[in-house]
Amino acid sequence: MNPHLNSQQMILLAGVAVLVILVLIMAVYLLQKTLGRGLKSDESTLTRVRLEGDAGFALSTVQGVIAELKTDQKATQEKLVAAERRADENAHKFELLARELDCGLMIFDPAGYVTFSNPLVRQFLAVDTWARRRYGEILQEIPELSQLIGECFDVGTETRKKPIQFQGSVGTERHVEVSVLPTRDRAGAVEVVACIVRDRPSSPPAT
Repeated sequence: MNPHLNSQQMILLAGVAVLVILVLIMAVYLLQKTLGRGLKSDESTLTRVRLEGDAGFALSTVQGVIAELKTDQKATQEKLVAAERRADENAHKFELLARELDCGLMIFDPAGYVTFSNPLVRQFLAVDTWARRRYGEILQEIPELSQLIGECFDVGTETRKKPIQFQGSVGTERHVEVSVLPTRDRAGAVEVVACIVRDRPSSPPAT
């Protein structure tokens, strides 16, 4: 065997070497690309799993908050219904008791409108309290009593057992005894004014 290579053999060996190098380079490139895809796939999977987990936790938290708010809202509504029911029951009981009083009673709200009156007050004062009107309209024929109620609203003045006389609807002179009392709220403002009226027979003429 000739130990010396001719030019054609040298060219062939060089071509084979280049081909082998190209194959190795291509193999390394393909291997790196495959590994890169695998890593990216793993990272994408981990990211997707993390995002799905975060989204699931956020959704669960929101659902929990909504459920708690609905529970609180339901409890609040039930409390309001119960409070309204108790208020209605108390108002009914108060009305029943007020009808049994031996005196007339009118109650005015903060705006001065009559919110309650029993039959005796209508009898003693000879006024119509059925319509929702302010005290000035109801008591326009009894200006002294209207003034007492106005002073109670304005400055909280209390009046107790004050004699008042006025002309009735048929021209007869009437004599009553009135008390005007305020009820205050927590801030000290006049919230409700109650007017209590008792019949007071006129004094007999002197002989």
